[in-house]
Amino acid sequence: MSWWPETDPIPEGFWGPVTSTLLWCERKYQWTKYIAEPVNSLTNLLFLSLSAYGIYRVSTERLAPRFYGCALGIGIVGFGSFLFHMTLKFEAQLLDELPMIWASSYMTWSMLDQTLFFGRKVNRFILPTIILAFVTWITVAYVINGDPVFHQVAYASIMVVTILHAIYIMVHPRAPLNVSDAARRRRAEARFLEQAGTVLFLIGFGIWNLDNIFCGHLRVAREKIGYPLAILLEGHGWWHIFTGCGAYLLLLSIEVIVMTYLEHPDNFVVRYGWIPYVQRVQPHDPSRTLLREFSAQTEKKAQ
Repeated sequence: MSWWPETDPIPEGFWGPVTSTLLWCERKYQWTKYIAEPVNSLTNLLFLSLSAYGIYRVSTERLAPRFYGCALGIGIVGFGSFLFHMTLKFEAQLLDELPMIWASSYMTWSMLDQTLFFGRKVNRFILPTIILAFVTWITVAYVINGDPVFHQVAYASIMVVTILHAIYIMVHPRAPLNVSDAARRRRAEARFLEQAGTVLFLIGFGIWNLDNIFCGHLRVAREKIGYPLAILLEGHGWWHIFTGCGAYLLLLSIEVIVMTYLEHPDNFVVRYGWIPYVQRVQPHDPSRTLLREFSAQTEKKAQ
């Protein structure tokens, strides 16, 4: 939500009157005939690029099929946001915001499905049923009330649950990720990726809020500097960039955790560079898994 009171009417563009309920500092301007906000629209290309790269790595490194859906979710969010900033229509706003809820919930399920109760299996239908019911309620409620604050609180709640659970299973001394030196190395990698992704989210959120708080000053500065350099002062675009990178790193963190649970920590490492990824270094051996070693150690200590 913007802290800047918009008093002037927003100009009507190619797509008709503006009907979105979400405000931010750059929304006042429609630069071109067809695209309301070129900068905020184009920054979503990062989401699409990271999504495509994530899908490629899931295939080449033979990760669990669920991660195709996680990587695809990042791309769907970016595409919906592109449509929203291109048209400034409420219908497109829903295509931007609701996929954020569904994609983050799917990522949450992807992790909880393997790590809840330290790998002990429960009825496989209970968890997805609960998550599906929760997300459906959020969707229906938001379509009815259209309150961006409701959406932001719902999205933040999902992310907080995901991050806190990831922290819990990484720091708990009796969790499977503490079973061996190899598991602890994967745990350290997952913690770094989770922390980096969270920091990027917070930086992006901070920039967006500063953009809203100091909107009047930034508008004057952009007019003085002129474009294209004034693009650097568009905080909402930076929000897209930081959250896109943050979402990708959080996905990698979940991939490290889940694949370690599903297989063995020796099977994977994290490769860093311009775009980090989880690399398979050994084939999967069903007779040698982390949870088998964890169960054997647990039984030994119980004797």
